Amino acid sequence: MSDPDDESRAYIATPEHEWLTSLTGKWTVKCAYFMGSPDNPIEVDGTENVTKMAPFWIISHFTADLLGTPMVGQAATGFNPVTRKFVGTWQDSSIPFLYVFEGKMETGKDGVKTIRFEGENFDPVRRRIALYRSCLRYPSPTEKILDLSVESDEGEIPILRYHYKRV
Repeated sequence: MSDPDDESRAYIATPEHEWLTSLTGKWTVKCAYFMGSPDNPIEVDGTENVTKMAPFWIISHFTADLLGTPMVGQAATGFNPVTRKFVGTWQDSSIPFLYVFEGKMETGKDGVKTIRFEGENFDPVRRRIALYRSCLRYPSPTEKILDLSVESDEGEIPILRYHYKRV
């Protein structure tokens, strides 16, 4: 795609878009929240239902019960063929903020795909904009692992780990 503004040109799905849409379906999620310490996480179960929006986007609907408080979240993930980066958003029922990320995919020698996302978003604990990092690993077509952290004055602080299994 040489000219993204050429209206006469139809946009076609890239291999990255096709790979993203392979992630559609239902997933179970083992959630670990590191509230203060990565050594003693709060562990809960969740579910995710991923659907595709045309050939370019996937939409994730996430639910979990966080110690008696239901949490609902939604993500949109796509691939920008101009910047050659994956893009994503996250919003959930526990915060009034929209989080925005972008990142690149790497494929390891073992064939495992990893997308490393970054985004400057509001950190409600420190009450300021902070750099969030998200690492999504895909060890197989039926498994994915998400690690999320935030940069602070003390260094990088792990927030959560979600381990997904396709149903």
